[in-house]
Amino acid sequence: MKKLILLLSLFFTFHIGYSQSMFQKYFVDSTDNAIDVSNFLNAGFGFLPVPMVITEPAVGFGGGLAGIYFHGQKKKKVTSDSTKSFENNKDLPPILTAAAAMYTSNGTWVTMLAHQGSYHNDRFRYTGAIGYMSINLKYYGGQGLEAGEYSFNMKGFLTFQEFLFRINKSVPFFMGLNYIYFNNNITFDDQTPETAPLQSETNLGGMNVVAMWDNRNNTFTPTKGVMTATEFGVFDQALGGDNDYMNFSHRTYFYQPIIKEKLFSGFRLNYEAKWGDYVPFYELPFVTLRGIPALRYQDHNALVGETEWRWQVFKRWSAVGFVGVGYTAPKIQEFDFNQSRVAGGLGFRYLVASDYGLHAGIDVAKGPEIWAWYLTIGSNWFR
Repeated sequence: MKKLILLLSLFFTFHIGYSQSMFQKYFVDSTDNAIDVSNFLNAGFGFLPVPMVITEPAVGFGGGLAGIYFHGQKKKKVTSDSTKSFENNKDLPPILTAAAAMYTSNGTWVTMLAHQGSYHNDRFRYTGAIGYMSINLKYYGGQGLEAGEYSFNMKGFLTFQEFLFRINKSVPFFMGLNYIYFNNNITFDDQTPETAPLQSETNLGGMNVVAMWDNRNNTFTPTKGVMTATEFGVFDQALGGDNDYMNFSHRTYFYQPIIKEKLFSGFRLNYEAKWGDYVPFYELPFVTLRGIPALRYQDHNALVGETEWRWQVFKRWSAVGFVGVGYTAPKIQEFDFNQSRVAGGLGFRYLVASDYGLHAGIDVAKGPEIWAWYLTIGSNWFR
């Protein structure tokens, strides 16, 4: 019995020591002894399980689980101001594959498989996703409906595929195409004559020509550089959809350090327009700002401007402040800039993966009607 107790004691002592050693090796940065997942991501064990917290007010509070696999070689160490990081690093952006499932309090659920990466020294970029989902949202009128709140469900199979090509290997300018298909079944909660025309299985199929400039120093949490992209395309029956209409969108993200290693600024401008014989109500552009639920302010044209500033407070910790304004209009010449929708807030960030320049944290935002909070991993301006 004494020998057995001794053996068990030795086993558990070894096991605990081994576990601590493994945690220290893969989840602690030896340079500052802080929690850091870089070594684990670089080890290539397989899919990293990442718990997800969903805080989008349009679908309610929820959660899920994602498995993310980082392909390729280890990234260069990120400096505190990130201005030297990833320069001449041909692995930018990183290659990753993710599988995810999530569920929220209003009954929304999503399953998805996605892949993103750059190849041949960043000469080619590919982003692809397939998923099946059931999303519960609110529509706030238009398209034959009076202003109000109409609860509806959209359910179906979705795929998105984008291929970009760098024309000159020394210039960060890309051209390419993307394609989206959504086999979507729309159902409103209230069966009324007014909503009946909007309830059906509506296939969506569209293709866009893409032109993009991207010289950001980091795709996760940029601090310097510009990413600007313009898309123009068509949604058509020949592409698998049920409605014919046109699409135009432009987005520009500009990042600039203000005080070296301490203060960083970011600026965002988004414009989107859709027009044609019939644009499905859920496809109408809308104001995308923290503090405003998805689809809350919609029309055929949407314009959004936002700025975000981050102050490096202490070691890996930083504070964030942001404010933005959005507008909608039926036609581009009918924007009324006296009718703005303003939202802003505060948050914090922690440098969770120094080799990848990846920051994560929480934002609290106030919009025209509600307060909301968001778990942010990397940049909030993800696309």
